[in-house]
Amino acid sequence: MSFRILRSGFLLTIQDGGRFGLAHYGVSQSGVADEQAAYWANHLLGNHFNDAVIEITLGDFECIALDETDIVITGADLDFTLNDKSITMWQENHIVKGDKIRCATAKKGQGVRAYIAVKGGFKTPNLFNSRSVNLREHIGQPLQQDDVLTSTRSEPKPIKRSTPLFLRPNYSEPLILRFLASYQYADFTQTQINTFLNQSYLIQSTSDRTGYRLEGKAIADVASKMISEGIAYGSIEITTAGQPIILLKDRPTIGGYPKIGTVFSLDLAKLAQRQPGCEVIFKSMDLEVAQQLRQQFNAFFGIKQSTLNLN
Repeated sequence: MSFRILRSGFLLTIQDGGRFGLAHYGVSQSGVADEQAAYWANHLLGNHFNDAVIEITLGDFECIALDETDIVITGADLDFTLNDKSITMWQENHIVKGDKIRCATAKKGQGVRAYIAVKGGFKTPNLFNSRSVNLREHIGQPLQQDDVLTSTRSEPKPIKRSTPLFLRPNYSEPLILRFLASYQYADFTQTQINTFLNQSYLIQSTSDRTGYRLEGKAIADVASKMISEGIAYGSIEITTAGQPIILLKDRPTIGGYPKIGTVFSLDLAKLAQRQPGCEVIFKSMDLEVAQQLRQQFNAFFGIKQSTLNLN
């Protein structure tokens, strides 16, 4: 045993790289909302990128260590402390039995989701080839007070690995979402496309791991709902009210709104860290550039489709 949860806050779940190959059964992808933060946490520990981590949403979390191990905390700055002293994020930290890790609630412009990775990953039940919790589909349960998590014991190391400062995300910078024209893009008129591109949207409070709802000047005369079809991670649906919904990790496998495009996957990590009221601007992106950037990201973290769902 490694940790006991003392306070679970708003939402506390176990997530990994997600589950794949089950969409035809109606089982969605799930997985960490912020791939960049979660994969960095595992990378610094020498873990497989797909090892399970704790995803903390909005903070107000506390746990106690039941053994000696190494951890990394990344993502939102929630004022994390170790035994009431500030703990360095984006860096390996060694903890021992009895240590208490706490965090406060999310602050404006500092992100909303933080990740705790432990050496070897958290060993929770593997459901449908993933440890990821999906509350919408009733797969797994959120972590609650007195839950105990199991992981691997580890000894302290002489050198603490950390993420270089220039590679750590800034969750307060302006959010420009690059997107790829796809799906029904050609079905939108130039006037509708101009409305979509030439404004700032605001993130709504109804946003969650299923999707982020935006509000701005309505795109006029959007087609009524179409026959439901398969939808991809990052799809930008335009509702009959003319407002965008960006679909995230816990999205359903099918949807019936027309889709103007798909947000570049690495920008979705930035989106998942933004709070209601944050401004969002869309910018078109070349497919080859998107592929190159994603390939570089995958190569750095050792991500291959065939290496998913191994733990």
